[in-house]
Amino acid sequence: MASLYSTLARNLPDGSLVLFDHDLRYIVAGGDDGGVAALAPPGCQGKAVRDVLPPEIAQSLEPLYRAALTGRRAAAEVAYEDRWLLVRAGPVRDEHGAIVAGMSLSQDITDTKQAEHALRGSRDLLQEIIESSSDAIVAKDLEGRYVLINSSAARLLGRPAGEIVGRDDAALFPADQAGRSREADTRVCSRGESETAEEHIVVDGRRRTLLLTRSPLRDHDGRIIGVLGVARDVTEQRQLEDRLSRAHRMESVARLAGGIAHDFNNLLTVVLGSAEILLDDLPRAYARRSDLEEIKAAATQAAQLTRQVLAYSRQQVLAPRLLDLNGLVGGMESALRPLLGARIELALDLAAQSGAVRVDSAQLEQALLNLVLNARDAMPGGGRLQVVTRTVVVDEAFAREHAPMRPGRYTTLAVRDTGVGMDEETQSHLFEPFFTTKPGRHGAGLGLATTYGIVKQSGGYIWTESAPGAGATFTIYLPWHEPLVAAVPPPPESAGAARGAGETVLVVDDEPAVRVVTKRILQRSGYAVLEAAGGVEALDTLREHPGPIHLLLTDVIMPEMNGREVAQRVRGQRPGIRVVYMSGYSPEAIAHDGLLDEGAAFVRKPFESGLLLQTVRRALDTTEQITLA
Repeated sequence: MASLYSTLARNLPDGSLVLFDHDLRYIVAGGDDGGVAALAPPGCQGKAVRDVLPPEIAQSLEPLYRAALTGRRAAAEVAYEDRWLLVRAGPVRDEHGAIVAGMSLSQDITDTKQAEHALRGSRDLLQEIIESSSDAIVAKDLEGRYVLINSSAARLLGRPAGEIVGRDDAALFPADQAGRSREADTRVCSRGESETAEEHIVVDGRRRTLLLTRSPLRDHDGRIIGVLGVARDVTEQRQLEDRLSRAHRMESVARLAGGIAHDFNNLLTVVLGSAEILLDDLPRAYARRSDLEEIKAAATQAAQLTRQVLAYSRQQVLAPRLLDLNGLVGGMESALRPLLGARIELALDLAAQSGAVRVDSAQLEQALLNLVLNARDAMPGGGRLQVVTRTVVVDEAFAREHAPMRPGRYTTLAVRDTGVGMDEETQSHLFEPFFTTKPGRHGAGLGLATTYGIVKQSGGYIWTESAPGAGATFTIYLPWHEPLVAAVPPPPESAGAARGAGETVLVVDDEPAVRVVTKRILQRSGYAVLEAAGGVEALDTLREHPGPIHLLLTDVIMPEMNGREVAQRVRGQRPGIRVVYMSGYSPEAIAHDGLLDEGAAFVRKPFESGLLLQTVRRALDTTEQITLA
């Protein structure tokens, strides 16, 4: 029998055979010359395993051999130098079944181990890649159960991975959401093609937008065994895109509205001026006088409407000055309280020292008034309204989230109410002209649009925070300036018209009808009037007129030469001449931050004759330039 084992041992093509006795001494040993022969070196017969093999190898084999001598079959992987060996051991029985020896077969599995190591390394690398991805990565089986999920997906879903793996969408999401997901998974598996789409999910009450790619998951034979999903949370990105799109849309509407309002103001100037001239000429007892008064009243109301449109389009002319925001807000408190009524509490929370802001005080007051009235209407059952001023520093992160805002220091004015609040859809339309949530004919929908235009033309920004049932906060951000010692009060307004004393006024406007009515108003009040359709004609008039010209009354926007350029050229020829600008809006001023030169005398179209005459008279009588709006 031993000779048979010896023959087998010597002729094993791939491995070694060892026969050992109960004392773990070699009886027969042999095999190939590779790594497995190291367990049965030449001359080992009759020697104990521990006397032949290195201690660490002997310690691995002796338990295996002893187990074989007790009748158990076992196997172990043994590392020897740079090789890996698989050793299988079992008992050798005689014809009566008694264990007379033990036997082991060894096989070199180095290549297999290296392949397993490489595969394990690839798997570990794949797992590291999956875990390090900021995208959510999940895998589902054909039944829709999650079999893999990375940490990004767990964070997105708001659950530990252990609570997700093994469950399906029906156990994790609302029924409609789970149904859509299951339908999409089934479609991908049936078609065998990937698909990418935006999907909305609700996690912890928050609505998230995902860019989700589903792909069929295949095994080594190409059979589809599930779905691989890779999702990116694009909620903030889509919100930013929506804000930018909304801003561009509002810019387009603003330009259109401004152009229409400008042309409309020229027409209203003629209507209002002609109505006033007729009312002055007709006797008090004239039967149709009331019709003219209705025309004048309607034209005045239309003029107010166009002012709001121009404020929204940021094409009105402002008279800015540095002022203390706390002083402006505090000065309005007594006027705001009666507007709110007894059921709404007004609270002012003014910064200990707010920065100065460079604004048109009347326009900023109008913007604040609009926000307060809007808050009042949002609290029909009463509530609390706060007006808060602060100085804040906007960092890069905040600016990115509130594009096109720029980092820097700002003075803020916030109006916070405890009213009904607004959903996202309502907030997306808040500053659009003529948008209103008020029923019927209540409100023209221009209050917030006007506020938006005033803020933007003042170089600021306005943001809204609200949710249904949670009230609303409107926050205006204005560029910060060094604090003032005291607030600068607005200039006093004059009342009453004043007649001329034969002074000559040069009227320059490219609209013939506007020139006609303006000329008639001035002539009827004691002024001599020259007229010109534009800058070139005005300069020709200067050269041809031998006498003095005391005042230039010019439109701001005209073809070929704008009002500023006309005034500069006229002053070059007549240095002492006074200048008053008139316009419905000023795109030229918009190109320079939407402002006229500080101190420039200005009258807004459409104007009542009294306001025009006041402005002209004051410009002639004082060395100071005045701004009337």
